[in-house]
Amino acid sequence: MIRAVGVLLSLAIFIGLVAIFLLEPEASVRPLGGLPGFREMMWDLRSPDLLGQMMIILAGTFGVLVLTKERIER
Repeated sequence: MIRAVGVLLSLAIFIGLVAIFLLEPEASVRPLGGLPGFREMMWDLRSPDLLGQMMIILAGTFGVLVLTKERIER
C-alpha cells in the first residue's frame, strides 16, 4: 500500500515537472542587444536540460538511499 502511494506521488511529481518545463515559454522582452538575458536563457530555453539534471539527481539520491538501507539492515 505504501509503495503504491509512493509510486503515484512520484508519477504526479514527474508529470508536474514535465508540464512546467516543457510547455511553450511566454515571449519575454529582450535587452537592447537582441541577445536573451540570463534568466530567459536559463529557464526558458534550457528547460529539457534542467529536467534531465533533476532526474539524474533524484536517481542518485534514491540509489544512495537504497544502498544505505541495505547496509543498515545487515
